[in-house]
Amino acid sequence: MLAELTIADFMARLGSGDATPGGGGAAALTGAAAAGLVTMVARLTTGRPAFAAIEDRVREIIREGDALRQNLLAAVDTDAAAFEQVMAAYALPRKTDDEKAARKAALQPALQGATESPLAIARSCLVISGMAAELAEAGNPQTITDAGTAATLAQAALQGAIFQARVNLKSIKDEAYTGPIRQEIEHLLAASQEATRRALQAVEQKLV
Repeated sequence: MLAELTIADFMARLGSGDATPGGGGAAALTGAAAAGLVTMVARLTTGRPAFAAIEDRVREIIREGDALRQNLLAAVDTDAAAFEQVMAAYALPRKTDDEKAARKAALQPALQGATESPLAIARSCLVISGMAAELAEAGNPQTITDAGTAATLAQAALQGAIFQARVNLKSIKDEAYTGPIRQEIEHLLAASQEATRRALQAVEQKLV
């Protein structure tokens, strides 16, 4: 399991010639780091009288952030498995018409799986971006740089995941499938940029 490797071993594997982990796994791990920072900031905010007005929301962020961190760590392996399915489909023989048909029948679902996996990563990262913005604006100001780092990591992870989704999406023939996915990608990118803008604006205001 990739997610169970030590940091040093994971980075060595990432820098090797192995196909996995690749951009999707790196995006998932980066998103998990962003989620960890979000929950750290939240835990350093909760229980303090100065932030009593947002106590309930901060506790929600802790619960949701912890779950997202675990989900994103699991996605490191899920994304690798989805990529390997695509590679297995591409490796199928295609000399005869029957072989070509069988290969096509295997490839399109595999490509959809390899699109959905990074999309799920991106969706999680958007939620993290929003929580980082909330905490940057209203959380413990002593952790403002951590909230800002969480926001920028989440945005980078989301963008990286979108790249992985798009490279598979372009090979999918079903327009009824690809159309809504392309629209969702546009929404994810725009919403992430806005959340990051909010977070970094708060950071700049509090670092002056």
